[in-house]
Amino acid sequence: MKIESTTATNATAVPTGGLTGSKDEFLRLFMAQLQHQDPLSPKDGSDMVAQLAQFSSVEQAQQTNQHLIDLAAAQDATSSASLANLVGRDCNATAGDFQLDASGAVPALQLTSTKPLTGAVAVITDDRGKELRRIAIPNGASSAQLTWDGRDGNGAQVAPGSYHLTVEPGKTTGAITSQWHGRVDAVELTSDGPRLRMGSVLVVPGTVRTIGMTTSTAT
Repeated sequence: MKIESTTATNATAVPTGGLTGSKDEFLRLFMAQLQHQDPLSPKDGSDMVAQLAQFSSVEQAQQTNQHLIDLAAAQDATSSASLANLVGRDCNATAGDFQLDASGAVPALQLTSTKPLTGAVAVITDDRGKELRRIAIPNGASSAQLTWDGRDGNGAQVAPGSYHLTVEPGKTTGAITSQWHGRVDAVELTSDGPRLRMGSVLVVPGTVRTIGMTTSTAT
C-alpha cells in the first residue's frame, strides 16, 4: 500500500515519505520525530494532532475505496448471474455501437418506421468512422429485416473489432428504429463489463428492448 506524501505548511511537517507505507511505518516515524525533537523547543501539540488526523483521513479514504471496489465486484457478479437467464432467449437490442468477432453469424437487423421506408440505407462503419458497407433497405413497407454477412463493400470479411451501424433515412419521413434480432448465446465478461453474445455480435445489456421466450431444442 502506498500513499503519496503530503507536505505540511510549517517547519514541523512529517518527514518526506512520512505518509508512505503502512500505518506501522508512519507511527515509527512519528515516534522518532517526538524522541528527537529539540527539548528547548518542543513540538506544538496542535501539530501532532494535525498529523495524526491527516493520516487517519488518508487511511479512511483508502478503506472507503476498497469497500467501493468490493461493492462493484459484488454488483457485477449479481448482474452477470441475472443476465444468465437471457441465454437461449430471442431478444431485440438497439443497433448502434457493437463488437464483432469471428465466432458465428451476424444476427438479423430489424428496422421499423412510423412511415413507409423510402430510399433508406443501412451503413456499417469501423471505429474510426470509415464506411465499410451500405445495404439498401426495401421500399414501401414500414418494417424490414436485413441480414449483414459481416463483409465490406468489396466482399472481404471484416476483422473482429468495434463497429457502428446507422440508418440513413433517404426520403423516409417517419422515425426509423434499428435493432439487432437474434438469440442470446452467452454472457461474456469483458473489461468494459458484461456483454450479451448474439451470434458474432456482442451487445450491451442495457440496449435490450424486447425479450422473447426461451428457445427450445427438440429431442
